[in-house]
Amino acid sequence: MEKYPFLRYATTVLRILGWIVLVVGVIGSIVFGILTGGVTGAFYAIGGVIFSFLAWLFLLASRELIYILIHVEENTRNTAESITTKKSR
Repeated sequence: MEKYPFLRYATTVLRILGWIVLVVGVIGSIVFGILTGGVTGAFYAIGGVIFSFLAWLFLLASRELIYILIHVEENTRNTAESITTKKSR
């Protein structure tokens, strides 16, 4: 029986959301920078791309953190089961 099935769903949502944020953020930042024009537009474009990358990185890191917590729970449960099995013999 799989425990915490919602966490696996949440990791999928975080991955999809992360890629959407990256693609839309980079394209939107570049378009906004071009429409603004000049040095200010270049700063907006560069800043937007950097922010989009950092947001993408944060979302994927959050996803990996959830996976780590799932694996720690599974390993802890397996260890506890093996200890109780050995004691009952």
